Amino acid sequence: MKKALTFIIALTSFMISAKAQKGNNQLQLGGQAAFPVSELGDVTKTGFGFSGKGMYGIGTSSQQVTFEAGFNRFTVKNLPSGVDGHYSAIPIYTGYRYLIGGLSLEPQAGISINRVVGSAGNQTVSSSEANFGWATSIGYEFNNIELSVRYQSSDVKDSDVDLTFVGVRLACNFGL
Repeated sequence: MKKALTFIIALTSFMISAKAQKGNNQLQLGGQAAFPVSELGDVTKTGFGFSGKGMYGIGTSSQQVTFEAGFNRFTVKNLPSGVDGHYSAIPIYTGYRYLIGGLSLEPQAGISINRVVGSAGNQTVSSSEANFGWATSIGYEFNNIELSVRYQSSDVKDSDVDLTFVGVRLACNFGL
């Protein structure tokens, strides 16, 4: 956890100093359909999510440092009648985005806040923990609209299980 926090602070500091350089600065707002894979796919249904991302140009216009915060929610499947449950992931990631024409490639890393909530009648139980998370995506932008595919993974403490899903994202980029 300390290593992830140190990484985020260092990358954020770099991102702030990079803003002073001339580059392509943008804001991105988007939504996604999220398809759980591996162990997460065994217990949840297809989910949805949304995010906001700051993209700060560095050097040439083909490179950007990114900071993203989002929310993804998945309904737990196969629960008894009268019981509801969901899993949510809140990624807070920094990354590096490289543009080749309209194509974008972007690895990211940071903290994922993972939360499970269950309820039955008037009783609600929840559990949250912050874990290291990472994502990688490939997308295509046309007229400030971007369509991308994203693979996202979050470690689970003291477990060999990772919470992973594939998102198909549609986003709009705004120049700053």
